[in-house]
Amino acid sequence: MATVTSSHFNRERPILNDLECRFPDFTGKALSWVHNPDDPPDFIAQSPAGAIGLEFREWLDEKQMGAAQHRDDQREDLLKIIGDGWKQEYQPTNIVLASIKPRWGVRVASSGESALRHEFYKCATDVDQTWLTNPERKGHGYYQTEFPEFPMLATYFQAIRYIDGPPHGFIWIQAEPDGGAYNPYVSVQTLEEALEDKLVKFAKPKRQTKLAQHHIVETYLLIHGGWNKQKSNTPHFPLTLDEIAKSGAEFYAAHPKRSLFSRVWFFNSLDSADDINVLFGLPAGSGRVRWLAQLWPSFRVY
Repeated sequence: MATVTSSHFNRERPILNDLECRFPDFTGKALSWVHNPDDPPDFIAQSPAGAIGLEFREWLDEKQMGAAQHRDDQREDLLKIIGDGWKQEYQPTNIVLASIKPRWGVRVASSGESALRHEFYKCATDVDQTWLTNPERKGHGYYQTEFPEFPMLATYFQAIRYIDGPPHGFIWIQAEPDGGAYNPYVSVQTLEEALEDKLVKFAKPKRQTKLAQHHIVETYLLIHGGWNKQKSNTPHFPLTLDEIAKSGAEFYAAHPKRSLFSRVWFFNSLDSADDINVLFGLPAGSGRVRWLAQLWPSFRVY
């Protein structure tokens, strides 16, 4: 018997609570969803017509997420080596930020940590103390890609980007965040893949048998996105959520297995980072997003 783990439920119950809090009548019916430990579906509600199932699927590119997690782990290790005890090291007077671009996938051997730390601060000291003798750097910064005198830096760093400015009292070292060129249409593809995944799985006889055992007369599907997507996948801008959802609705409407789900929604939920809002003088809640669209049987943005 297939069962849903508690961690699976603990991830999905808050999403459903969040959805119902912001869009209490999103189904148009008075339904009370109960967790189903014998998945599928994830939740079941009783209606006058019979039991209704609600299935969840995350809007997330798993391959991108895995790669992003490896980069995060590498950043964390690097900042621990370089950044721990930074106040006891050289403090630049002309550089406000040194952003390290690691050689992704090349982890620092424990035997080399001390030498890497020493070379970093020696290199940063040399750059800072010669800053004023290089007038082209002022207002433009300095992107250092060669480290002829520092073999450990050359082994583990692709580059260091130095930004000029007065000291601010906070740590002046970071590992470069993800960025660069990206294809916003990956977000559309990821939504279509999430829809395809559930349609293929629910077409299998075992899934249909399980639904029959729970006396399900209708099955709903909720595709949901949030912090994982924001943090670990390429951005969707300049595409709007409306445009992404419309593409998903068109994909679903043309799918030969579309009748497997009676209704399909696309929900995006992002919490604000109020600690960051305070630093920038923004009101609490800035950046909070709760957005919902119905993809099937008709397209509607709530």
